[in-house]
Amino acid sequence: MSETIEERQARMEAVLRAGAKHVREDLAGTINSWLAPVFESCDAESGTYTCFFAMRKEYANPSGVVLHGGLTAVLFDSAMGHLSRFYAGGMTPTISLNLSYLRPVPVDRPIFIRSHMDKPGSLANYLSAVAYTADAPDKILATATGVYLSQNRQ
Repeated sequence: MSETIEERQARMEAVLRAGAKHVREDLAGTINSWLAPVFESCDAESGTYTCFFAMRKEYANPSGVVLHGGLTAVLFDSAMGHLSRFYAGGMTPTISLNLSYLRPVPVDRPIFIRSHMDKPGSLANYLSAVAYTADAPDKILATATGVYLSQNRQ
């Protein structure tokens, strides 16, 4: 018996919330917990997951006001990885990650990442994502695409 969209929505939210909590609590003190996602929303019908990350001035590049580019990649990889994991039913190591930096990513406010499952697959999941701030959700700061190994797809 297949699950209803309401059941899938509830399961998706539970899995994504649990994943974010695991990173914050069970991995406390690791780099993963320093940049742990906070669940914002998800939509099972469209295959999207939105989370945000708390910023600190210590995450800035040498300018002191812009997020280091490598840490921007961590945000995308974490958010897309959590969504990929939901679809696969387990860990999905990153195969490739591509970023485009469109605007400076500030460190003085939370950064939101909206991820989308573009194509789930039996061997690989293909995702895309955008970064923005709550006060300017239409001003995309950066975009990313990622491919994740998916051997246990649900």
